[in-house]
Amino acid sequence: MINDQAPTPLPASGTPVHDAAPSVTGSVKGSVTGSVTGPVTGSVTGSTVGRIAVSLLVLAFAGVTGLFAPLLVMASDSCTEEGARTICSASAQQIVGGVPVGAAFVAALLAVAGMGSRGTAGWGCLLAAPCLLVLSWVVSLGIVGS
Repeated sequence: MINDQAPTPLPASGTPVHDAAPSVTGSVKGSVTGSVTGPVTGSVTGSTVGRIAVSLLVLAFAGVTGLFAPLLVMASDSCTEEGARTICSASAQQIVGGVPVGAAFVAALLAVAGMGSRGTAGWGCLLAAPCLLVLSWVVSLGIVGS
């Protein structure tokens, strides 16, 4: 044995067990002095909720862009062999089909990075993501319309 004392036997199963610890009652006296340093939790909570809400909106926009913008390739259905529209070429169709999907993927990554990052880097990611998505729509619609 480690402490050279014999173990105390446990009471029989029928005997009641009493708690011998004294109760602690009283009041706390004194004053708290000092200053609080660090971020204020109220504004951090509001900023976190706002950042998450913006991130979810950006993720929804990225999902819509990735799913529906490539459907603009169907604008080439009316093309003939003599078609002079830009969408009638195979390379333009690949651009219209691929750019929105790539932009949606990158924007989703930026949204997740913005959601997880605090400070200006997070807000920068959240600002860049919708700009990238809008740019992909402008490029795709520009090719389809010309």
